[in-house]
Amino acid sequence: MNGEQPTTKFSPLAIIGMIFAIFLVLFGFLNLYSLASPSATNTVGRVIVALICFAIGGGIIFGVMKRAFAKPEKMEVIQKIDLTGDVAAKELTCSSCGAILDDKSVSVQAGAVFISCPYCHSSYQLTEDPKW
Repeated sequence: MNGEQPTTKFSPLAIIGMIFAIFLVLFGFLNLYSLASPSATNTVGRVIVALICFAIGGGIIFGVMKRAFAKPEKMEVIQKIDLTGDVAAKELTCSSCGAILDDKSVSVQAGAVFISCPYCHSSYQLTEDPKW
């Protein structure tokens, strides 16, 4: 999942906000359209109301769209294992070239442990042999 796509999920509150914003913008256009009437009075007030409707409606649309297309937060999962008894650490070596690997070569993907050798560039899943 290296190239994560932004999510596009709209909540019911976001949909209501978008409808309200569209009505505000349409009301602003209606105020501007009413200026064409020969009996239009208070033209400055109508322009100011239209600009306020455009600003508030545009701000709501911008906020909803920014939140809807936000990139998901990256989550770091730390796994800790509590082992009982005497446990000794064993040096991990690459099964292809025999190089000694460090902790940066080990990664967990989909619940399995994967090894990536920085020397021979081989990549494989770590498997445990049965103890019996």
